[in-house]
Amino acid sequence: MRREDLADKEDYFVVDCTDPAEISSILSGSKSRVTVKPTTESGIQFKCEYAAADHLGLALCRYEGSAVFEHESANEKYLIFLPRYGFAAINVNGARVVTSPRQGAIVACQQTKSLTLSGPMEHLVIVVDLATLSRRLMDMLDAPVSGGFDFIPEIDLTAGPGLTIAQTAAALHSGLAANAALRNAPVARASFTNGLVELMLESLPHRHTSELNRPAPPMPRHVKRAVDFMRANLSKPLTIQEIALASGSGIRSLQQGFRRFKLTTPTSYLQYLRLDAVHQELLHAKPSQTVCDIALKWGFPHSGRFAADYRKRFGQAPSQTLQSSSFRTRPPG
Repeated sequence: MRREDLADKEDYFVVDCTDPAEISSILSGSKSRVTVKPTTESGIQFKCEYAAADHLGLALCRYEGSAVFEHESANEKYLIFLPRYGFAAINVNGARVVTSPRQGAIVACQQTKSLTLSGPMEHLVIVVDLATLSRRLMDMLDAPVSGGFDFIPEIDLTAGPGLTIAQTAAALHSGLAANAALRNAPVARASFTNGLVELMLESLPHRHTSELNRPAPPMPRHVKRAVDFMRANLSKPLTIQEIALASGSGIRSLQQGFRRFKLTTPTSYLQYLRLDAVHQELLHAKPSQTVCDIALKWGFPHSGRFAADYRKRFGQAPSQTLQSSSFRTRPPG
């Protein structure tokens, strides 16, 4: 089997091995390195059933023996540990988080330094990237967000949201197994995965929780007029002065209104809308259209910066979205 980041796989597979070097290779990727060090002479046995779909991965891992998994990562992914039995200690930036069947954990890969376990142990791990979490949160808030989430790591698995997340993840993992129902039901699969991500965002405390829980006040008229003006003129080179004039307010008042009701600046919100427009056109692009042409149409003249912003927002390169266009993938006849 290929040695690559588990979270980049899109299929279902099973790994069963005892060689620490092989386990290290399997768990490592282009942006992360894992080194497995058994702590007893009996070594370690590792079995993993991995399934992935729609930018979400789930790995059911079973261990026999004791080992330390040292972790160096540059990727922007989050790991949610949901133990079935056994215990593990996770080193998160020097702090120790202990997991058990009663307590799970959510940690950022970049902050996770090591995992210490003593088998027998089994846990289900959800792997989700920052872009997916940010994208779903932006859809829920109808506003751009930036930065990490700073989740409180501990998750109570005995009741409430934590138990629901564990049960939902287990059902999704079963549904994504080889030849299982969700593999051939893309609409239901997307609904399931999106629902799990939204459940995590709504129920696990993080930096944006207060924004999600805040009652949505009526949008002031000048902010609504500015949004309507942006939507009607997305492909034009708008300035903040033009937007303020169309809204019937001054620049300062407009900026304050967007900060309060859209959680961002007018300029950032305009880019948020334009990226959406690019995404939709790429999804329905005709064979003659290119990424560069579409990006320029919607006000993105710098291809490198645009590609980085697009990947951060949608979790893939604009060229990948273009390749999946319904016009390009439609069979002839």
